[in-house]
Amino acid sequence: MKTTDDQTRVPPASPGPGGDATGVRPGAATRADVRSTLGHLRTEVDGRRFALKLALCALLTGIGAVLATRPHLAARVPGVILLGCMFAHAAELQHQTLHRLGFRGQRANRWAGVLLGLPMLISFSAYRATHLRHHRDLGTPANREFFDYGDQYGTDRPRSRTRVARDWLVRFSMLHHYGMFLADVGRALRGADHPGETATTSRRIRHEHLLIVATLVALTAVSALVGSALVGWLWLAPLLVAGPVHAMVELPEHFRCETLNEDPFANTRTIRSNRLMTWYTNGNNFHVEHHLMPNLPIERLPDLHQQVRHRLLHFHPSYVDFFRTLVRR
Repeated sequence: MKTTDDQTRVPPASPGPGGDATGVRPGAATRADVRSTLGHLRTEVDGRRFALKLALCALLTGIGAVLATRPHLAARVPGVILLGCMFAHAAELQHQTLHRLGFRGQRANRWAGVLLGLPMLISFSAYRATHLRHHRDLGTPANREFFDYGDQYGTDRPRSRTRVARDWLVRFSMLHHYGMFLADVGRALRGADHPGETATTSRRIRHEHLLIVATLVALTAVSALVGSALVGWLWLAPLLVAGPVHAMVELPEHFRCETLNEDPFANTRTIRSNRLMTWYTNGNNFHVEHHLMPNLPIERLPDLHQQVRHRLLHFHPSYVDFFRTLVRR
């Protein structure tokens, strides 16, 4: 198999404004073709497997919390790093619940998703609404993502070194996300609707932001009562780790791909990586495959990869290879 990244290739002939001669949009045609030929890969959602993922995440988070509250920095620093990594991993698990692929029941997915997003200040309902539109609109100017990194896809070039440094700082600090969280908390406290969302979704977004704030206040109160900076070591400091880690996981998905092309093979990237990273990213490294079949159970994405890998246009064998290539350009 020979696959390259951002290679020069002859673009297909342009279809009419609405798609090809039949009026079918090319991205939809590609997805329909894959689903019709590989639909047998779709299986029932396995809630027990997802429960095991949650249990492992909870165990590692607990270990991180124990270490982060030890009196010596030699234990606290690794604990904070582990907590931050688990916060970012929880966001990857939350992504599975957005598509209702964690458990079979809608309510179970929602509440699992709410709790998984809490450490990184992510509203499940806001993330889900935006993310499903991202799947619908990717390849068009209407596409927007929940996590805004400024120069989202690396298309704003050429730039000065100062601006490049600023953009990367904004991306890896996730300043836009935390700023939007504060703005949404303000809306929740005022009882205001979320722009562009239905009344039901807006209500859920408000409730989820208030839950996050209440949890933060409660942990702050406990910290004050016991005379310890628990909220700092268990939440705020790990966020400084979680932001860059999460940004690094998300960066390769569409960065410098053809994001105004509706074909998932053109607008998305797959990274094969290893079993550890596939577990940590919860299968999001197989991102072309996920966009081809968004409702395919996460555990079946490697199987889909085997079927479509010869068609991948943006591909790397590992995250190290992706970032090495990125730095050299």
